[in-house]
Amino acid sequence: MDPSAILPAYMSELKAQQNIRVLTNNEQQIVYQVDCVDGTGTVEVLTLFPGVVLQFHSFHCKSFYLPESKEVGNSLKINYCSEGRMEVRMSDHLFLFMEPGILSIDVRKAQDSFQFPYGHYHGIELLFHSSTLSRDAPELLKILGVNSRQVQNRFCQDAQSYFTRADEQIKRLFEDMGNAPQKCRVPYLQMKVAELLLLLCLSDMPEKSDDRSFMTMGQVQIAKQVMEIISADLSRHYSIENLAAPFGVSPSSLKNYFQGVYGKNISTWLREARMSAASTALREGNQPVAEIAASVGYENASKFSAAFKSFLGETPLEYRRQSRCGI
Repeated sequence: MDPSAILPAYMSELKAQQNIRVLTNNEQQIVYQVDCVDGTGTVEVLTLFPGVVLQFHSFHCKSFYLPESKEVGNSLKINYCSEGRMEVRMSDHLFLFMEPGILSIDVRKAQDSFQFPYGHYHGIELLFHSSTLSRDAPELLKILGVNSRQVQNRFCQDAQSYFTRADEQIKRLFEDMGNAPQKCRVPYLQMKVAELLLLLCLSDMPEKSDDRSFMTMGQVQIAKQVMEIISADLSRHYSIENLAAPFGVSPSSLKNYFQGVYGKNISTWLREARMSAASTALREGNQPVAEIAASVGYENASKFSAAFKSFLGETPLEYRRQSRCGI
């Protein structure tokens, strides 16, 4: 395909999706909104060079379904997560988890379902369509002596994926992309993409990928089933051994699975879930504090009050009074 035809082809695919509403469409930019079951997402697509597409993702939902573009999907993909957490099932049935500061370089296709465990995700994705590999690099990249083929050869040999925690220089580079000045946005982003390729091709980056970002379907299912168990009744207390035993895995393995899926350990997840449930009960109901404490696993009101104040900065009664007074 002619690289200049990629964006129009992508636009045609979007129009066929019922949950997509196109907000902007011109020769260089597409902005569309994704209507999800429990929220929305916005994606901005910019053509920076022929066959080189930059996307800004902003989602406020738990999950969404969108078949990957046949055109944009056939690409070398560089992803960076700036906020939130995303679960993606890849074409080899492994699951990838993106969290803030993680950089991924991949040639595999993602499947059509995306999960956001924290209810939001913000990230940047740079795509080099396969047609760019057989063409001359844009003049700016020629001057620097870098191109997408060099990146793919360095990090994705034999169609392998590469994941690492970005260093401060690369983090700042992606932050700069997100804050590009409007008056010169496209040339500014072109310069930043060139800078990124230069760093990826020539800087001293870890050669080995961080495999902790990958998990199998079985590992993900175990973590999610454990989450359902512990969230079903927040008043109950479980040992890690009792949670792991029914699945035939060791306690340490279960800890790793849960951390991998949710980005936090089981005790931290439970504490946050208990405080969230308690704060909702305080705002919306009239239960005594002692009853709310028992419902989220605290044996007495004083221990609950201390934990609640440590977590939210005020006692349960202060929180209830201020939330109802609109303070």
